[in-house]
Amino acid sequence: MGKKTNPYNDITAGVTHHIKKIIDGDHQQAALGTIDKNGYPMVTKVVPMCYSDDIYLLLSDLSEHTKNVENNTKVSIYFAEKEQHQTKSNNPRLTLQGTLKKLILKKNNLQFQKLLKNYNKIEPGSKMWAVFTDFNFYIFTEKRKLFVEGFGKAYETTIKDNPQP
Repeated sequence: MGKKTNPYNDITAGVTHHIKKIIDGDHQQAALGTIDKNGYPMVTKVVPMCYSDDIYLLLSDLSEHTKNVENNTKVSIYFAEKEQHQTKSNNPRLTLQGTLKKLILKKNNLQFQKLLKNYNKIEPGSKMWAVFTDFNFYIFTEKRKLFVEGFGKAYETTIKDNPQP
């Protein structure tokens, strides 16, 4: 019998459902991890939105984390569920790694308006400031998912890049 090289558990249907609930909004906090121009990580609070099975962020181009994305599109998004365990490190959390790309949309564009309508449901008041010229939607493309449900309960999936011919 061979030694298991992957330290993570296999993802079951129940785990997949739990992860989807978190991404769909069942989290207490979310943060965006970017890399600054000096190669240091930066983590800032964000409000991600899952819409049509994609994750979007509404960001200001003036923010430091957004400027970091201009230089390096590799990011991580961290979701923390509400803490229910006395041992804080035993609470469920999800980290997604991937890339973030700015959507070039005019404010009156139908896609922008649909995104904004749905984003305003999770971040009331965003309709007012989202129309400022420096705010834009960004779409996240997942490359890796790490879900820690608690001690000894960690799950991982990765999406392999397609090699270019």
